[in-house]
Amino acid sequence: MRRSVRRSKSFSHRLPRCVRSSNAGLPAPLICRSDSMRSMGIDRRHLLLGALAGYAVRPVCALAAPGEGGYGHKSGALYLNAYGDGAGGFGLAALADDGAVAWDLPLPSRGHAATIRPHTGEIVQFARRPGRFAIIVAAATGRQLDDISNAPGRRFNGHGVFSADGRILYATENDYAGERGVIGVYAADNAYRRIGELQAHGIGPHEIVRLSERPVLAVANGGILTHPDLPRLKLNLPSMRPALVYLDMRDGALLQEVKLPPALHQLSIRHLAVGRGDVIAVAMQYEGPEGDPVPLVAIHRPGAPDLQLLALPEKLRRRMKQYCGSVCFDRAGRIFAVSAPRGNLVTFWDVERGVFLRAITLADGCAIAPDIAAGMFLVAGGAGDLVRMHAVSGKTEPLLPRAGAETRHWDNHMLAAGI
Repeated sequence: MRRSVRRSKSFSHRLPRCVRSSNAGLPAPLICRSDSMRSMGIDRRHLLLGALAGYAVRPVCALAAPGEGGYGHKSGALYLNAYGDGAGGFGLAALADDGAVAWDLPLPSRGHAATIRPHTGEIVQFARRPGRFAIIVAAATGRQLDDISNAPGRRFNGHGVFSADGRILYATENDYAGERGVIGVYAADNAYRRIGELQAHGIGPHEIVRLSERPVLAVANGGILTHPDLPRLKLNLPSMRPALVYLDMRDGALLQEVKLPPALHQLSIRHLAVGRGDVIAVAMQYEGPEGDPVPLVAIHRPGAPDLQLLALPEKLRRRMKQYCGSVCFDRAGRIFAVSAPRGNLVTFWDVERGVFLRAITLADGCAIAPDIAAGMFLVAGGAGDLVRMHAVSGKTEPLLPRAGAETRHWDNHMLAAGI
């Protein structure tokens, strides 16, 4: 099978695509040309099983020796999650690791994901796509410090990440007129002024993460074309082209583009997490026929030519209903969790062996964050649940709801601050 990868001669070589502009003494922002994306139809019918037969799908394997760890409480960590109140209102709440609510901040509309600014107490909460706002919040108190409005012709896509020094915020955005994705660049130490943008090198960029060992951004280009006038309508499903791309965060150069086989072109790459050694865990959503036997979870090591698609028992794969909602590594960066809220399921994976460990049921469970011990996670659900889960032993500890007290319906993503 032909490799679906486009990259420079080596992962360390860069292909400059952007120009710099003046910015009052800050590192020069990147402003990239507005190349239009052409729709390309790809015939996928009757090719799925053949594509998977020639691709890197690992066998299912159970973990034989559980490593037990004690549950921790009142560690000082905070877990931030957007929510809906069931009556048309929305907010952002911070929880202690025993489920106690530390603070609660109203939001103007539905939130999606948050990111933390290194070396400060600030977090940025993004609106759900197509978003018009991002709010800067003091993590310790919940006080709103500032906000960012969308740039003309752009909408936020729900995710962002900071540079390692905390000076620059990168946010996934859509250029609807140009039918392309961009990465908005904001000077966090200059009132979050927008100082430029990078090409996302694809349509529908969603989650963006920063590698820990090099100045590189990884972007999940979902491949789905949308428009703010039709905010939840997917306009190009027959021709979508998802990809995982790596960008040099210093100049926006495209370092690598990793695509799926043509038969899987409707497998939208949506969410990413960075583990030990900068391995990327990938959670996907399938836009093709419901009965197609496609994998939904993958891993990738920067520089490798292909995604490593991971297998799990077919009964569980069907339960996931072709939809993953979030992905997260544990504190050690060796075990990751992938939620499937439509299937009321959370799956756990060993990244070093590329194998499925176990699944735990949680109604509408989606948001995941690392708990204070390796192999442990907090998971929140749309029904208001907050549950501590042990990936190896399968042990669970419900923290919310508390009788008569919980009216929050937790949204897709949880941010762990202070661990």
